[in-house]
Amino acid sequence: MKAHQRLIRDERAALDADVDLFGRWWEGLDKTLAKTAVREIDIATAKTVIEKYEWLGTMPAIVLHCFGIFFAGHLGGVVVYSPEYSENLGKWDSYGYTGKMIVLTRGACAHWTPTGTASRLICASMKMLPSKYEIVSATVDKDAGEIGTIYQACNFHYVGVMSKGGKIVSFVRAGKKVSARQTKRDYGTRGRGAADLGALGFSESERKGRYFCFRGSRAAQKKHLAAIRDRIKPYPKRAASPNDAPVPTGASQVEPLMAAPTFQKHVEQ
Repeated sequence: MKAHQRLIRDERAALDADVDLFGRWWEGLDKTLAKTAVREIDIATAKTVIEKYEWLGTMPAIVLHCFGIFFAGHLGGVVVYSPEYSENLGKWDSYGYTGKMIVLTRGACAHWTPTGTASRLICASMKMLPSKYEIVSATVDKDAGEIGTIYQACNFHYVGVMSKGGKIVSFVRAGKKVSARQTKRDYGTRGRGAADLGALGFSESERKGRYFCFRGSRAAQKKHLAAIRDRIKPYPKRAASPNDAPVPTGASQVEPLMAAPTFQKHVEQ
């Protein structure tokens, strides 16, 4: 199963969706990754890419930082960081993570970007986050075909599903997924009854797997790693199918042994 986000990129590439009055303007760009620039961008700019390429198609309810990668001045991809909402519930107190976490909640690259674009963007953007964020987390959605290949390339640690309980109820409005937080805000409940209060459809989905990456001093990284050491699992892999077509070069690919400058090496366990 291909990741849903990959299918979006493939579809846009097939349709030449980014063609404008200048035609396939990206073909003339220098796409050498070493010459790209990664810098912080505003929410409105990030939204232009997320709405086109990210599988949820919407920005998070709360955004802390957005970063973009530029090829000769042209925006090729973005990442969006948000708060870890469950910090307010004391969930991370026992790990020593409270007040130090930030979550990579959205990320997408245009179909014309080269191999390694996404990992370069993530690694570079993490270096630019405020120093108080020592733990960067990201989740992967099995229902969207995600296994976290890009996080593996960026040396994140995989811990799988951490939350207990059954499946999560998700809602869809006007063809787009609505978060539980947004549902609660709009309808006063995040349960199935919300579907009776508005134009919502709902479905049940598997809980998300989680990845972690640590920043800061070596001592801080070792401390944070030790807190999840017994939870770390082997990276999930996507099963190859003999019927799969060759994968074209594009932002969805990740080169072996890191496609971008190393953000950090694994802390010795």
